[in-house]
Amino acid sequence: MKTYKIYKKRLGQNFQEVGEIYTDGWIKAKKQFARQMTDDNHNLSNNIQWLDRKEDGVNESGWYDFKGGTPLYNEDLEKYDADEAKDFLMVSEKEINKGFDFWSEDVHVWELRKN
Repeated sequence: MKTYKIYKKRLGQNFQEVGEIYTDGWIKAKKQFARQMTDDNHNLSNNIQWLDRKEDGVNESGWYDFKGGTPLYNEDLEKYDADEAKDFLMVSEKEINKGFDFWSEDVHVWELRKN
């Protein structure tokens, strides 16, 4: 098992170590980091919602950011307008499942680093 460090900085400042992920490989660490960053983002914002392709009518399942408004919603079908919703997609389920080592939100940046 390996330890991968998580660093965070506010724009204009230096990175500081804020956590770590303990797992058996870089690919798994990136996937865990992606889930952690997107789940934390959702938990800290009322504007972030998970929409499912099948249930909600969007083109891609993922986290959608509604702080700038919301896409059209058909109450009869209980579905969002897929073409309009794509503009609100923050990060797709496919990207989360693939994993990533960098995340930014507002003025903050997080990095997962190999040691």
